[in-house]
Amino acid sequence: MRRLPALSRRLAKHRPLLPREVDAELVPAMWKRAVFYNTKLPQGAVDRAAYVVCVREQLHGALNRRDVFAAPSNRWADPRARLDGPQWEALCADLLAGLSLTEDAGEHLAQLARGLDAAWRQMADRLEEAGTDAQVEIVVPEGGGRAPACRRTSSARSASRSR
Repeated sequence: MRRLPALSRRLAKHRPLLPREVDAELVPAMWKRAVFYNTKLPQGAVDRAAYVVCVREQLHGALNRRDVFAAPSNRWADPRARLDGPQWEALCADLLAGLSLTEDAGEHLAQLARGLDAAWRQMADRLEEAGTDAQVEIVVPEGGGRAPACRRTSSARSASRSR
């Protein structure tokens, strides 16, 4: 990435870019043809413009996925870095109180995991009670939001078809 500005300024007509001068791991399959096999360039030369656009596109995607971070930056910085050290210690008590959390994060997460596990077990028990004709349908509301789980039996399906 550090070499990218120099590659952007380099003119291919003076000295073609060679494969050993680029990081081929940054070039996904959909870019390989444009970067490595441009018929307008000498055999074995790398298309500098295509490589620069390819790497910049990969960087932008990685920034959006939060795989990489840019510092100093408010938008692209690692948000976890702001929750370290004295700043976190100063905000911790107020933040936890605002979220109505009194216990430590590990215990809170364990409590949520127990609740989720109990809900899954309850659903499995209800499906078992309903028998083999039971069917689960997840309906996602328009515009997002929570999707209610609906249990439909074969008699409910046939009634809805006859309407």
